[in-house]
Amino acid sequence: MYQGRIEIVAPTSRAMGRMATILFRPFNFGKWFVLGFTAWLAGLMDGGSSSSGGGGGNTGPDSGSGGKEEFEEMIKQAGLWVKENADWVIPLGVGLIVFLIVLIVVLFWLSSRGKFMFLDNVVHDRALVKQPWREYREQGNSLFWWRLVFFGITAVIVLSIVGVAGYQLYVGFDESHLSQEWILLAVGAGALILLVSLVVAYIGMLLGDFVIPIMYQQSIPVTEAWRRTLSLNGANVGRFLLYALWRMLMALGSAFLILAMVVMTCCIGGIVLAIPVLGAVLLLPITVFFRSLGPEYLRQFGLEYDLWANAEDPYGYGSGAAPSDHPF
Repeated sequence: MYQGRIEIVAPTSRAMGRMATILFRPFNFGKWFVLGFTAWLAGLMDGGSSSSGGGGGNTGPDSGSGGKEEFEEMIKQAGLWVKENADWVIPLGVGLIVFLIVLIVVLFWLSSRGKFMFLDNVVHDRALVKQPWREYREQGNSLFWWRLVFFGITAVIVLSIVGVAGYQLYVGFDESHLSQEWILLAVGAGALILLVSLVVAYIGMLLGDFVIPIMYQQSIPVTEAWRRTLSLNGANVGRFLLYALWRMLMALGSAFLILAMVVMTCCIGGIVLAIPVLGAVLLLPITVFFRSLGPEYLRQFGLEYDLWANAEDPYGYGSGAAPSDHPF
């Protein structure tokens, strides 16, 4: 096990340098497009703001005490309508559910392979599609099954919390008086969902920044890569949490820059970024930087975790930990 000072600022500066070298020294539009395609493929199920919906609502209906009754009547009418049109509504609903399940599975499979393609291109400073697609088939399939199972477990947990808490909150809701029990239940449900979200986010960070690079470097399945990642994490919990916080702050900064660009272009920038591959190409400086960050941090733990040990290193750091003047 690696012993000694674990740095975080030096890996960040090296990740920034790698991004600049890969994308701007020299600038090549063809390379950007291919690299952007692999980045888009890798991020297919990383989901951004897919559920930003939650439309801003009136928490208190204007119609006084009739809000709950009106909602129940609306549900009743919807149920009657489904009964009257069951001959085509039910098959259509089942068909849509099956289609969505198949689509989710296909996207998980494509993005799992894409994550190794994008990582390989970043490590070797190149823009290839066919070679890494074939070369990392086994690792991609192993990652696919793990992600699919994890997604299912997470969905069951979150839907169970939302369903049970939502039903209890609905049943106990009184528009004229919010009881202390109802408020405590609402706060508890919110805190539980937040806790689950933080745990899922941390697991996702470990998977993307450490598990996948270890799978890539050591040609091992996802379960073995998780074992080694958890071993590192267990021996350096505080430092990994510091890294997660550092990464979150930089991600928030990146999101702010993107939002500022969208606002300054009167939302035209947002429309352009929403175009599948083009958006990924334009965001390459951010995605290449973050794709480099985890492996740059990981290489401090020794040769077996250094993705550039057998690859060309444009900085001449060599393998193992790189020197730094920073105290982190």
